[in-house]
Amino acid sequence: MVMIKLYLVRHGETDGNAQQWYQGSTDVPLNARGIVQAKYLGDFLKDEQFTAVYSSDLLRAEKTAELVAAPHRLPVTTYAELREINFGEWEGHTYNEIIEQWPGEIEAFYESDGTMRARGGESFAEVEERAMTKIRDILANHGDGDTVLVVSHGATIRCLIFGLLGLKLTRVWCFQQFNTAFNIIDYYGTKNVMTVMNSTRHLEGTEGHQEQWSSMVSL
Repeated sequence: MVMIKLYLVRHGETDGNAQQWYQGSTDVPLNARGIVQAKYLGDFLKDEQFTAVYSSDLLRAEKTAELVAAPHRLPVTTYAELREINFGEWEGHTYNEIIEQWPGEIEAFYESDGTMRARGGESFAEVEERAMTKIRDILANHGDGDTVLVVSHGATIRCLIFGLLGLKLTRVWCFQQFNTAFNIIDYYGTKNVMTVMNSTRHLEGTEGHQEQWSSMVSL
C-alpha cells in the first residue's frame, strides 16, 4: 500500500493575525514575529527528509514555505487553489466589527453545514473542493515513502483535514490552527490517518510562541 507523509503547515503571524481581523484572500505579508516563527519551524524540521514543498501563492504562506524549505534547499511551488477562504466584505474587519455591521450573518455562517458563503466570498465547501482537488493532484505525482510539505492557511487547512479524513464541515471550527502549527497525515488515498495536529513544539519557550486566543481567531 502506498503511503505519503503529508505535512500541512499554517503560515506565520501577520499584523492581521495580531490585530485579529479577517484577512482571507487579502495578500498580507508576515510580520517580524511571523518570520521568527517560520525560521524556528525550519530549524525544527531541518532533519526531515522532504521530497517537495508546496504553498499557497499568498505572500504570508509563500514566505513561510521558503523559510522552512531553506535548510533543505528545495524550491517552493505555489498554487492559487491553496489560498485562504475568500471572506469577501468581511475582510479587513474584526469579528466584533462584522457582527455589528452585519448582524447574524457570521454566526449563521459558522453554524451552517459549510455551504453558506461569506458575504461576497466563498463557502467552506467551495474551499474544500478546490483545495482537495489540488492536494490530490499534487500527491498523485508522489510515491510511496515521499514526505510532502504544504503551507496554507487556517480555514483552508481545516477544510483539507476534514476532506482528507472524511469529516463533515459542520464541525470545521472544532480544530484549532495556530501560526506555523504543523499537522501530519499519513496519506493512503482513502482511510488517511492523522498522527499530529496543530503542533507548535518548535515555538515552546520562545518569543514566537502563540498564546491561546481569548476570542475568535482571525484568518
